[in-house]
Amino acid sequence: MGSIIREYIESAGGNFLTTKNCKIGTTVTITSIHLDDETFDKSYIVVDGVVDPSGEECSVRLGVQNLERITETIGDDENKWPGQKLECIGTQKYPGLGTTGLLWRGLNVLQGRPPERARAISEGAEKVMIIIGKILTARPQLTMEAVKKLLEDERTKAAGLITEEAAAHIVAANLKIDL
Repeated sequence: MGSIIREYIESAGGNFLTTKNCKIGTTVTITSIHLDDETFDKSYIVVDGVVDPSGEECSVRLGVQNLERITETIGDDENKWPGQKLECIGTQKYPGLGTTGLLWRGLNVLQGRPPERARAISEGAEKVMIIIGKILTARPQLTMEAVKKLLEDERTKAAGLITEEAAAHIVAANLKIDL
């Protein structure tokens, strides 16, 4: 006998990642992207992919804020998205809707740089995004743009002598968020 839970999930549009089954730091390798105007109350971009490293198939529903953040790194040509990765960087509460959603960013291979430099840049950027994700989770009233502005302000105060990661730590400390 099949699982009624599995049947319900499949009839509801598939294996969507949610705050209940996805944790911060989870990465998904994109296999395809499409516009879904049937599963939810309005149209959303949906990315189908596989969870790394388990290989479990999944779908990720993306709203405008997530899409804007993702396109900053992997571009806005969805035909180039397959093979790229998404990373869950936090959660955000939507008090008006009574729900909590996942925050995603795109991971792009840094091409044209020496591997050790690309790795260092990638690791530094990853640490900053993880800290930002924790800030957004702890302070859901803040937006990604507001947190980036706080980081920029800290770097300006220090005349650019601190890294973005150091600024992220300072902002978290100022907001009394334990990392």
